Amino acid sequence: MDIDILGCSGGVSGNIRNTGTTCLRLGDHVLIDAGSGLSKLTLDEQRKITDILLTHSHMDHISDLPGFLANMFDHVERPVRVHALPETIEVLQDCIFNYQIWPDFTQLPSAEAPILEFVNVQPWQSFQLHGYEVTPFFVEHTVPTVGFSVKDIGTSHAVRKAQHSHFVFAADTTHSDVVVDELNRLGHIDTLMIECAFPDSKLDIAMQSKHMTPSLIEKTLDGLAEQPRKIWITHLKPAYEKEIRHDLRSRAAYHHWRVLP
Repeated sequence: MDIDILGCSGGVSGNIRNTGTTCLRLGDHVLIDAGSGLSKLTLDEQRKITDILLTHSHMDHISDLPGFLANMFDHVERPVRVHALPETIEVLQDCIFNYQIWPDFTQLPSAEAPILEFVNVQPWQSFQLHGYEVTPFFVEHTVPTVGFSVKDIGTSHAVRKAQHSHFVFAADTTHSDVVVDELNRLGHIDTLMIECAFPDSKLDIAMQSKHMTPSLIEKTLDGLAEQPRKIWITHLKPAYEKEIRHDLRSRAAYHHWRVLP
């Protein structure tokens, strides 16, 4: 599975390691979230995107979606499909694509041939895109949010057994029994990408804002019936990055974890 981490930061900063906010590319045609990392794609690369999977409506996960869609005029034969929870779609329609913040691309250049099509998703209702089986699942955040399980089903048996054949992006979430149960329900995971927005010293803020700290990640992983082959840590808040990395290094399992970027 070809996974390109375009953006994985929990904020913006002048740090050379800051990649921009959350945006992942699967192959040539699918994005997970549309944060500022999307701007790394050239115009030609952007115009190959046909489907975007949105985890939730927070700005760091949707910030580049409006500008991206504006680049599609005269360059797509069919609408770009944005797959999201109904609650997320409602926020985008009411607050972004409302002709006050940005045009309504579900009606432009015409209602018969728009640039944008919204597609409702529901947890545990799987669908297929470009050789991937995509399964949304519940996570716990301050707004309705899903993670995405992505399985490579469009390649040979040998390739399907490769390192990232089952990739799980847990989105913005905190630790809870529900999240642990959802991850266990997914079965074997090759690569789990999970957030860590705050250090352990900010546990109260993390719980209030429903984010993870290193100790909460460890608690979540301890609850899994089967450990993922690889753990990717994402979404570090720039203001706390140094402390988060210190806390992560103190974990015994740290050598199995990869802190992005």
